[in-house]
Amino acid sequence: MRRRERSIPRSPGPYNRRCRANTPVRIVHLVVTIGKFKLHYAWVVLFAACMLNIASRADHGSFGVFVEPLVERFGWSRGDISVAYSVGYIVGLPAVVIMGWLGDRYGARPLMIGAALLITAGTYLLGSITELWQFYVYYGFFVGSMGHAAFTVLLPVILTRWFDRYMGLAVGIYWAAMGIGPMIFAPVFRWLIETRGWAQAFTLIAIVVGVILVAFSLLIRSSPQEIGLAPYGEEKSHPEPHVTTSVAVAPARLGEVLRRRPVWLLIAIHHVGCVGHSIILAHIVSMAIVKGISGMEAAGVLGTIAGASAVSRFASAILAAHFGGRILLTAALIGQSAPIVILFFADEAWAFYAFALIFGLCYGGEMVGFPIINRQLFGLTAPLGTIYSMQMVGSGTGMALGGWLGGFLFDVSGAYTWSIVAAILTTCVGIPLALALPRHKKPPAAGSKPVIEPAPAAG
Repeated sequence: MRRRERSIPRSPGPYNRRCRANTPVRIVHLVVTIGKFKLHYAWVVLFAACMLNIASRADHGSFGVFVEPLVERFGWSRGDISVAYSVGYIVGLPAVVIMGWLGDRYGARPLMIGAALLITAGTYLLGSITELWQFYVYYGFFVGSMGHAAFTVLLPVILTRWFDRYMGLAVGIYWAAMGIGPMIFAPVFRWLIETRGWAQAFTLIAIVVGVILVAFSLLIRSSPQEIGLAPYGEEKSHPEPHVTTSVAVAPARLGEVLRRRPVWLLIAIHHVGCVGHSIILAHIVSMAIVKGISGMEAAGVLGTIAGASAVSRFASAILAAHFGGRILLTAALIGQSAPIVILFFADEAWAFYAFALIFGLCYGGEMVGFPIINRQLFGLTAPLGTIYSMQMVGSGTGMALGGWLGGFLFDVSGAYTWSIVAAILTTCVGIPLALALPRHKKPPAAGSKPVIEPAPAAG
């Protein structure tokens, strides 16, 4: 690690005036600065963000594991159960916008602590459900929307503020952690439900998840300036500003940013891409069980998708930093749609695992590049949290539609064939939208004068 270029001031200043509020940060700072080289606090933020990403996705990313146990336990239809998945995203639409707006103005830590408590409470209460409406409220509202929104919107944007150097690497590590959550918790949930029962399974998970979420939320800071630091790798000696946009550094006013066509293209891409993979993620376990695969093996299929997606999430963030959104999103959407064809012919466990590996390696790339692409297109002076929250509205509506559509088409037709067709077609709609994005231009070399080009207007 590089030596930190700015140290925390010992004379009275903003950091010392807030010393009590920043006690967790001071403790960690003391630990990581012991030795010859000092570790920049950006890496602590990255580690905390990854842990929050893993824990916050525990039951939210394991939804597919719950479907068959609920069918067996209560006799509910798959379409009715899938409504909870959709409720989580629909109710989450205003939540992500509010969280993005509040995060830009008041900081992330209190929002994340509140979200951690909601997820913990919702997970615990899921163990006590006896009616379908309770499942909608506890999963859809507590876990899927209000709880998950804060972590989904705020953490990626925070990382782009903490890292100037290695931004693509840091965001890639963060997104890779998202795949680890369901990979760990989906099989664990299934095993606990089978061995300990529904109620005890959710009680145990709630305790573990709650401790992790609260503890690591205390380490998060919205920006390095909040504790008197500069972003990791920021160079102060450049005579010219370091421009990393492929268009122009955007104005800070949200209204001017919204008049640009790329904003709406990115929202639409996120929507249709999420419809496609939401059908798969919400129903792949049931698809396998319907074909005669055992419950534990089917849960392993979902875990394999999540684990394989960690690779594409990591790589795609780095690719986004180097090649921009046009190339990344086009390739990701093609890669997401193609392997779904395997599901038409999958009848045995090995075929589902083969699909899971290929699909997982591809679909993660559609989700991860947006915070980096936003910084490239709109600049650091733009309200990035608000912009990203609007893209998450597109994502949320897509996830809600896809999760419900997969179950509805099964209930209507008695098979998952039309669900698979819908997953392929909706993903393909995003390909021409991705090709319409501006071409990415590499940032100018250090010390050279950047060339500023006008950004295309909407329409």
